[in-house]
Parts: sequence; C-alpha cells; structure tokens
Amino acid sequence: MRSLLQLLFLLFCVQRGYGHALPSLLDHIVCGADTASLDQQEPAPRPRRSSSDAAPATASACGLRSVQLQVRDLGLGYDADETVLFKYCGGACERVRSNHDLTRAHLLLGGVLPPPGPSGVGGPCCRPTHHEDLAFLDNAHRWHKVEKLLAADCSCVG
Repeated sequence: MRSLLQLLFLLFCVQRGYGHALPSLLDHIVCGADTASLDQQEPAPRPRRSSSDAAPATASACGLRSVQLQVRDLGLGYDADETVLFKYCGGACERVRSNHDLTRAHLLLGGVLPPPGPSGVGGPCCRPTHHEDLAFLDNAHRWHKVEKLLAADCSCVG
C-alpha cells in the first residue's frame, strides 16, 4: 500500500511539473522529509562546478567563513573580553548520486529495505578538514590555548 501511495505521489509531482526534480523528490521520500510544502517551493538552480583553485561559483557554496566574536560568546566558559576571528565552514554541497544511491532509493520505495530511522539519510555536509588552535588572553591576564577550535579548510564530506 505504501509503495502505491509513493508511486501516486511521484506521478502527481510529474503532472504538476516537478518531473525535472525527481532525484530531489526521491530524496524527500527516502529521507522522510515533509512533502506538503513542495507546492510552495521553487526548484533550486543547479550549482555551477568550479575547480578547487577557483573561487566558489556562488556565495552559498561550501567554504571557509568567519565572524568576529568575543571569547565569552563562544560558550567555552572563559571570562574574556578579547575579540577573536572565529572561522567556520558553511555553505551547500552538491549531492552526486551514485549507482548505489539510485538502487537504494529504488529498494526503499519498493519496501525491500526498511525505512531509515528518524535521522534520515542526509547528503554531503560542509565540514572542516583541517583545524587551527586559538590562543587568547582572559580578563585575569592568563593565556589560554584551545586546540582545534577554528576551521582552517573546508570540504564537502559524506
């Protein structure tokens, strides 16, 4: 019965003009995402590919970001007014569908494999691949060093 409902949903989506986005619709079904909001969503444009030496094609591509914060705002429990440059990874990662992904989606839709748990199956995430240490002076004039706190390089992982 579930497979029949999923098939009807896919046919409805194709009829409504979402046929060009079937891979992402399959991700919604496989990941257990809420599909009621699909009518309000515009199809997302495909990100441009760029070489590793070139700048990201869009502002939302995976990359190193930074923000100036006081050490006390980092949530580490230090009493320090010093302002630091917190570096982190952010942005979107393009999901490349492999033969395994396509087959797994088919088996999930057919009921052969059990549905994924509540965490679902996520796509690649923009994560730090290298870290830097952070050294700062607290309000009592003591130096502290927090290892591997700042992102130094980012990449799509997963």
